[in-house]
Amino acid sequence: MKLNIFRKNSLVVAVLVGLAIASIVTVYITIWEWLENPSGIFHDQYGTNWAFVYETASSWFVPTFVNASIVTLLVHLAFKGILWLRKHRQ
Repeated sequence: MKLNIFRKNSLVVAVLVGLAIASIVTVYITIWEWLENPSGIFHDQYGTNWAFVYETASSWFVPTFVNASIVTLLVHLAFKGILWLRKHRQ
C-alpha cells in the first residue's frame, strides 16, 4: 500500500486510527478490569467468566472506535483543507 493513499483518503485514515486506538484502549481496560475483578464478576475459583469479559471488551471497543474514527476523520479533513487552502492561496 502506498503512503499516498493516506494523504488522499481520509476515511481509510479514520478507520485505521480508530481501530488502533479502540484496540489499545479495549485491551488495556479489559485486562485492568479482569485483574481488579470487582465483586468477582470476571473470574472466581471456577475460572474466567468469558461472556462478561467479551461484554466488557465490546462495550469499550465499539464506542471508542466510533468516536476515535469520527474525530480522526474531522481532523484529517481539516488538515487537508488547510493544505488545500495554502496551496491555492499562493
